[in-house]
Amino acid sequence: MLIAHVILAALALGLLAVRPRSAAAALGVVAAGAVDVGLGAPLAPALAQIAPLVAFLAAALSLAALVERSGLAERAAAALAAWARGNGLALYGLVCAVCAVLTAIVSLDGAVVLMVPVLMALRRRAGIELAPFLLGVVAVANAASVAVPQGNPTNLVVIDRLGLSSAGFLAHMLIPGIAAALICGGGVALAHRRTLARPYHSTADPHARLTRAEGHAVAALAGAALVAWLAPLAGVAPWWPFAGAVALALALRREWPVVPWRIAAQVGGLLVAVGALSLHPSASATPGLIGLVAVAVGVGAAAALANNLPVSVSAATLLGAAQPAYAASIGLAVGSLATPHGSVATLIATDLAGARGPSVRAFAPLALGAVALATVLLWAMP
Repeated sequence: MLIAHVILAALALGLLAVRPRSAAAALGVVAAGAVDVGLGAPLAPALAQIAPLVAFLAAALSLAALVERSGLAERAAAALAAWARGNGLALYGLVCAVCAVLTAIVSLDGAVVLMVPVLMALRRRAGIELAPFLLGVVAVANAASVAVPQGNPTNLVVIDRLGLSSAGFLAHMLIPGIAAALICGGGVALAHRRTLARPYHSTADPHARLTRAEGHAVAALAGAALVAWLAPLAGVAPWWPFAGAVALALALRREWPVVPWRIAAQVGGLLVAVGALSLHPSASATPGLIGLVAVAVGVGAAAALANNLPVSVSAATLLGAAQPAYAASIGLAVGSLATPHGSVATLIATDLAGARGPSVRAFAPLALGAVALATVLLWAMP
């Protein structure tokens, strides 16, 4: 029976590695999970873990869509262009900084959904070249997402499976996450320094009052950010408070949520398949620096191959101590940059940018360096 479960788990992982954006592959993963359930695999634990993950991701994407529909993207683009005063490098820095803040508020997926329309508006208004700005947004969103519990859905998986505290995660990962974001954003800027050195057409900073829709969007962002940041300080996981705040904002606007059904199917099916293997955590002893780097790089490589959300399930199942779990979170968030399909946020960005968007295939060396640096900082934390 174990051999059958291993085959089904390998099939599920293989489908995701080969066709991560395919609805047919998602159905294949669900089918593998269904066969596992028929062979005796428990279903309830998988459902209990997928529910908060899907709720959080749906809330982040719904909030980002609400803000984008309000017209704030055009206003934000005009403001950023005016503040940078024609300096391309300054504009790039502002874009990356805003992206990092949004990642801490609405997760990396929501941040990308918000930032791509802003970049498109900047291209129309200021004539910027899209490539370095889009690459910077993707790199910074993924790297910064490991700094705070609510920054990445994979953090939720690791925290939930190992019973870690949100406050402890924040205390250990804030500095490594900021460092990884600086490395990734700086690496993109260095590679595109000639493009960013060109001046752009500055536009006037809009002074008109916020529309009703824009005001509601700002309030929704502020409310969701507030509960997401206060929840860990109160010892509560931020997923459900954040989702509740977004649900209230949607209800006030009478809008429907954006539910990532394909991602839910992929991760849910893999949860069942991996759970059927009855894997046990490794020893709880904390490894040294070399061991932590090995965990981060190994998990990052797996995330790059098979997407970080499904891999987070397997990684969290095999880890039994907090420090290796934090290292795995670095690999899941930053290491997934190595391939275009390693992160859902990267897939979202390339989809929104369309055929004219730049390739993200050159991220592998940058991701490796950022993973190593962040892990060293994690090891050095008291």
